[in-house]
This record gives sequence, structure tokens and C-alpha cells, in this order.
Amino acid sequence: MLDGPKLDSRISIRGFRASFFFVVSLLAAVAVFTLWGDIRTNAQEDELVSQALGRDVLISRIRVDALNLESAVDAHIRGTSEQERSDADDRMARILEDISLASQDYTRDLPPGETEVWSQFNNTSHSLAAQVRKAVSYSNRKEAERARRHLVSEIKPITAALNRLAEQLSQTNAEVTTKMLRHLQDLRSRTIYLGSLVAALAVVISLIVAWQVTGLLRRQESTIQEQLRELDRRNRELDSFASRVAHDLVSPISPLKGYLTLIRRSNSIADAQAREMLALAEASAARMADMIEALLRFCRAGTPGEPTVSDLDTAVSTILLEVGQTAAKEHVQLERFLEVHVPVSCPSQLLQSIAQNLLSNAVKYSAGRPDPRVTVRVWKEEQTALLEVSDNGRGMSAASRLALFQPFFRAPEARGLPGHGLGLATTKRLVEGHGGSIEVRSELGSGTQVTVRFPLATSPAPPVVESDPDRAPSRPGAPIAANSP
Repeated sequence: MLDGPKLDSRISIRGFRASFFFVVSLLAAVAVFTLWGDIRTNAQEDELVSQALGRDVLISRIRVDALNLESAVDAHIRGTSEQERSDADDRMARILEDISLASQDYTRDLPPGETEVWSQFNNTSHSLAAQVRKAVSYSNRKEAERARRHLVSEIKPITAALNRLAEQLSQTNAEVTTKMLRHLQDLRSRTIYLGSLVAALAVVISLIVAWQVTGLLRRQESTIQEQLRELDRRNRELDSFASRVAHDLVSPISPLKGYLTLIRRSNSIADAQAREMLALAEASAARMADMIEALLRFCRAGTPGEPTVSDLDTAVSTILLEVGQTAAKEHVQLERFLEVHVPVSCPSQLLQSIAQNLLSNAVKYSAGRPDPRVTVRVWKEEQTALLEVSDNGRGMSAASRLALFQPFFRAPEARGLPGHGLGLATTKRLVEGHGGSIEVRSELGSGTQVTVRFPLATSPAPPVVESDPDRAPSRPGAPIAANSP
């Protein structure tokens, strides 16, 4: 367990999340409230303007009806026949009815500020209607002169007064409407001002939360970096310790193995059972020595060496000469497709170690299968150098693939086969230590394909090499050889 700095467990991520949602909710509420207020104010303004225009129209109707009523009275007085008088009576009745309807419509949404002027206007309208009826009664009694005098002395002054009151009422209507519109504008301004204050508060809260979160993330990043540095230091110490222990263990194992071999081959021990036990001890010592050597290689693989550019195809060709003998012994067909001059930034010895691990595994897990075959390919693809080793061996399950690169892991499919579980772990450390990547595809019973990718290095053009049957492809990527060594 690391003893370095730890993350502050008192910091509540829930609190920051709640603050964030609060700020978002507040801004959303401000936006909705402002939008709703603006829509409502616009609707009220439209309604006020519509009502004001409607009242102006009604006032104009009443004024026109008053003039028409005066004209109808004059026509009734001047009428010489009953038909003309009857037509004038009908016309006056329609005008009076229209005045009554217009008055009712006007008083339906009457603002309080117009009540006094409207009362005078309405009383004057009723007085005009009464005087008109009186003039008509004079006219019906054949008192035309008296009716004319009544028209001039009573009806026309009332009509003029009604006209003045209508103008005053129209002006009052405009003033009241303007006042109400200003009130609505004040309400809108207050709503916008309040929304701006709330939005500013939300912005301030969000800035505070963002500042706190940024500080938290900065502290966490610093803590994580310190823990990673501490972990890297511990890993280096562990690798160094394991390397020293493995190196120290090699010293007594080698002479022990030699002494056991000498004792087993000498004639001093005649007991067959004792000689068999010595042979088992010698084999155990040999396995222990191999495991210690593998552990040493694993520990050293984590530290990249000096930057060196080597040809991947050359390293693979060298290993193919060694692995080919084992493949021929196990009757495994070995196919190779090597593109010439594939430079990578990795020492040749390490490239050979990578190829050795991959090819030996492929041959080992393919041996004994029907028509065993191992194919190795090396080629360039854009800025990448690729090494691919595929076989038609026993393959592995998905669970085995997940733990494949763990040190000392032995897949259930590999039980009964020689190995110590450090080959692929060492290969992965070597590949990643030089900027590459490794990918394994495998299905149980269908074989395995391992692909290694390195960044393609730049190096001078390769020298001309003498004719070599293992290094003379007819074209880049063509098979160098396709045979069983």
C-alpha cells in the first residue's frame, strides 16, 4: 500500500453535483419566468390596445349615430307624406338601437379612469334620445315649426355637447390606455431586472462551484501524479530487488545442478532408486534455473536500453533459423513472409527475444495438431512496422486471454506443456517499453494470432546483401520461403 498523499475523502462530489443542478435549475427557472412574463405582458398589451381601439370605434359610432339622428329628425319634420315620416321613424329607431348597443359594448370593459366622462357622455346620449322623441311627437302633431325650433334649440346643442364629450372621452381613453401600457412596461422591466439579478446570482454560484471543482481536480491530479511516481519508484525497487534475488539465486543453482549431474553419472551410487531420485533432483534444479533466468529477463525487460535502430525482418530471420529446427522435429510447417528493411527503434537482441517467445509458443501449441502450421509475417503499413505470428494450434478461451500477460500465468489450455508463464509477460514489457503494442486474437480450438506493432523508424538505406535464399523476396511482402525447415 502506498504511504504517499491520499485523496480527501471529505470532499463531497454529491455536493458539487447538487450545486451544479441547482445552478442549472435556477437559470432554467429564470429563463422560463422571463419568457412567461414577456409573453403575458405582450398578451396584455395586445388586449389593451385592442380594447382601446374598440372603444374609439364605439365612440365614433355614437358620434356618427348622433349626427344621423339629427338628420333623421330633420327628415321627419320635412316629410310631406306618411311614408316619408314612417321611413324617418324606422331610421331613428335603428339609430337609437345602435347607440344603445354601442353604449353597452363600451361599458363592458370600461377602465376606472373613464367612468366620470362616460357617465356624462351617457347622460347626454339619453338626453339626446329624449329630445329626439319630443321633436318627433311635435312633428307627428303637425307642429312642424315648433319641431324645427326644438331641433335647433335643443337637439343641436345636445349633439354638439355629445360631440365634445366624445372627443374628451376618446382623449381620456388614449390617456388611460397609455398609462396602463406604461404600467405593463414597468412590470416587464422589473421582471427582466429580477431575472438578471437571479441569473447573475446563478453565474456567481456557478463560478464558485467551478472554482471549487477546478481546485479539487487540480489537487486530485497532483495527488494521482504523486501516487503514480511513488508507484513507479516502488515498481523499480521491486524489479531491482527481484533482479538481485534472481541473480543471487543463480549462483548456488548452477553448481548444485552440476554436482547432481556428476553424482548421477559417477559409479559411487549403485542403487537404481537413488539414481532416479538424483535425476529428478537434477531436472528440478534445471527447471528452477530456467525460471530464475526467465525472471531475470522479465525484470530487465521493463527498462528500455539505449535507442538503437534495428531491422525487424533481420531479427526474425535469425530466430527462424533456431526455431526452424524445433518445428521440423515437431513436424510443424513453418511459413514466412518477410518484407525487407523494416526498421524499428529497438536493439536487435530484444527483437530476437520477442520473436523467440512468439514463435516458440506458436510451435509448442501447434505440435501434435492435425496439419500443424505456423505463419510469420513482417511488413510495413504507413508509419507502423508489424510482426504477426499465427498458428492453427489449440487456441485459448476468453478468460485466458484476459489474464494472458500476467506474470506466472498458465492458461488451462497449456497444462502439461513446458513453460513458466513469463514469456508473454516479458514480451509485452519489451514491446511497450519501446513504444509498441501487442494484440492477441484467439479462439479455443481455432488457433492464435499475435500482432506486434512498432513505430516505424528512419534509418539509412540498407546495404546491398549477397544473394541469400532466406532474404530474396521477389517483391515487398512476398514470401521469402514457404517450407518446413
